[in-house]
Amino acid sequence: MKLLAVTPLGRNRETSRLWIESRRLEALGFPPGMPFSVESKAGELLLKPAILAENHVSSRQITGGRRPIIDVANQAILQGLAEYPELKITGWFERLQISPTRRAAAILRSRRLTPPFRVLEVFAGGGTMTAALTANDHFVVQGGIEIEPRFADVWQAAHPEAALIQADIRAVEVSDLPPFDILIGGIPCTSHSNLGRAKKALAGKPELGDTGDLFIPVLSMVRDRMPAAIVFENVPSFGTSLAGQLIVTHLERLGYHVFTTVLKPNAEWNEIEDRQRWLLVATLDHPFELKVPGIPNTTPVSAFLDPLDPERDASDARRIAVTIAGLRRHAERHRELGHGFGFTVLNGSEMRIPVITKSYHKINSGPFVQTPFGPRLLRLVELERIRELPLTTSDSSIGAELIGQGVQPTVFKELFHQLSATLSTTGAPVHLRLGG
Repeated sequence: MKLLAVTPLGRNRETSRLWIESRRLEALGFPPGMPFSVESKAGELLLKPAILAENHVSSRQITGGRRPIIDVANQAILQGLAEYPELKITGWFERLQISPTRRAAAILRSRRLTPPFRVLEVFAGGGTMTAALTANDHFVVQGGIEIEPRFADVWQAAHPEAALIQADIRAVEVSDLPPFDILIGGIPCTSHSNLGRAKKALAGKPELGDTGDLFIPVLSMVRDRMPAAIVFENVPSFGTSLAGQLIVTHLERLGYHVFTTVLKPNAEWNEIEDRQRWLLVATLDHPFELKVPGIPNTTPVSAFLDPLDPERDASDARRIAVTIAGLRRHAERHRELGHGFGFTVLNGSEMRIPVITKSYHKINSGPFVQTPFGPRLLRLVELERIRELPLTTSDSSIGAELIGQGVQPTVFKELFHQLSATLSTTGAPVHLRLGG
């Protein structure tokens, strides 16, 4: 016969108090009136029946008898547990063990955490999010999880000292993960984006798509390890989906302070690409709130483009000319039907460009660059300039996929700067460091 209970450490007039109330106590050898001893050892308490002791099991009258109550208020005895917000009570016959829960230990560890903070990136891709950490010595990348070998190669090249777990995250054992203080990742959005929902007939039920359930194993990792902070991002509609709402609710019930917002890079972060994203930051101890600079972009597209090169521009335009002609015919048919299909061609004066998608290299939606010879694709080096993200691959299709599914590192550099200040709990104001 066994008893397992989880309870907060109680308070009585600003002092700690341990209160255990259960009918199971009597069957475990702690009936009403029984004296018991309390032994403090290695951050735990051990309670045993005793012939002579200062503590006695009390009780409460209930229908059909009395319910035993163990009430310990000795502050010297409880001193080793006083900092923990939650306790686990494990009972065997004539023995009760009182220890901090894993969650309580994680909260206390978070309060005592100092840089460098160890980071695990899930759905790592090519490491666009961890790229935002490379210039910040408050963080060290411990590991990454990525199933696609092409992307894993790029991530590993950027983080040769970190552990790479190349697997479906559903199959990863939590025990195989390296130690980490912060969990970050962009949960795959192919089932949650507007395009993904339409293609896969997932309206109202994106969680049933092939990637729609990937938040579940991530939450298992959180529950098991209880990191000090969590950073997730996704398409804006993810926040109102069942998956997004479940993540928020579950994290709050685990004891996290949860902050969510929608990032607007072009209007508020001085970014040319308007890649709006849902953002979640959860912290165990001190609440986090993102300070947004509120600076609209003032840099034209031309600043990110290669200089005019007639020979190369003509070659690039010829390569996609047939596809562009087909896109124009497709757009014209949709206009005649009253639909809104189209694509963007940039002339260099624009202060905003639409989202660069993961399928950009497939030449299906743009944005394209206008040349005297016709539209061409943005080159990989131009995409890297737009994101301020040098990649460790020269393969333009892989690079475009990584950029199309990744985050904007300049935005996340500032985010992680502010998160570091929150975790460090210095109490000093957070100053924005745009462009650092």
